[in-house]
Amino acid sequence: MLQHYLLREILTPYLLGTLLFIGLVTTDLLSSLSGVFLSRGTSWLQIGELVLYRMPYTLGVALPLGLVFAILVALARWIRDSELKAVLAAGISPIHLLKPILALAVAVAALAWVNAGWIKPEAQARYDDLIYEIYYGHAPSGVLTNAAYAPRGLGVYYARRIYPDDEGGGRLEGVRVVTPDGVVWSANEGYWKDASWVLKDAWRTAAGARPEYWDTVPLPFPSRFVEKKTSYESLPMPELVELARVDPAARFPLERRHADAVGVIALAWLAGVIGLSLRESAWAFAAVVLLIFAYYVLWTLAAQLSRYAVIGPYGAWLADIVFFAAALAGTRRLR
Repeated sequence: MLQHYLLREILTPYLLGTLLFIGLVTTDLLSSLSGVFLSRGTSWLQIGELVLYRMPYTLGVALPLGLVFAILVALARWIRDSELKAVLAAGISPIHLLKPILALAVAVAALAWVNAGWIKPEAQARYDDLIYEIYYGHAPSGVLTNAAYAPRGLGVYYARRIYPDDEGGGRLEGVRVVTPDGVVWSANEGYWKDASWVLKDAWRTAAGARPEYWDTVPLPFPSRFVEKKTSYESLPMPELVELARVDPAARFPLERRHADAVGVIALAWLAGVIGLSLRESAWAFAAVVLLIFAYYVLWTLAAQLSRYAVIGPYGAWLADIVFFAAALAGTRRLR
């Protein structure tokens, strides 16, 4: 009964906190692009579409931060009204109160993982196309870098550079292809012609077999040149997993998707521990700011360290590891 009561106390500020962070992130988006909107004569319909396509990204930020806000606000009210003192005086362990917090965090983490893996990539692809249209008035064209494609039934195709021609094809550099049966093809160069990617001086690698050298090998691909460049953020989870097998740079974004979802649990757990440790409700707001700031610093640091190859793709878990360690230490102290 007490756990259900605490859960109800958290849900109301959680809704308000999520709406608050949605408003903050959306306002930041609109303010940062306001000059572009005015100079390009962007219509209200396009602005509305941008906000809509950006909403899964916004929810990815608002869901975990709103939960931190809700937990600390709810526990601050308990402190202010002496309810937490009454609970502790009744001999109920603070650990007992962490259970509904962690249960809610797991549910939010699952929602965040699905959003990051499948909903956000589709919306991000549409957002990228629309923002490019607003800036330049047409679809992307010219030389493409780090271009990745996943034609249905053909596997994942990646090229470091594509130099398109006027015939619906182009010259390829730094090619990696994963076929549906798991075979990996790699080549430094090739060309796109007649519904194929033709790899020159290619290597074929299959599980359990030695690499094979091929002078040239044609791999089936749509005949018309696909102008759209696919970013890591716009790839659904299964396609990003396949791409990470041939593109080392895709491994960090893949690990980050998992780490961001699990980070919801780390944030909520530590917020609950801090909230149950406070003796003055006034400290709750400061705790919200400090928790969010610390997680953001570690989250950004991990990206920079990975960018300069200081840490590998598993560095995406840096913030989670630190926060889980702090939450575990705080929980032992609560005992």
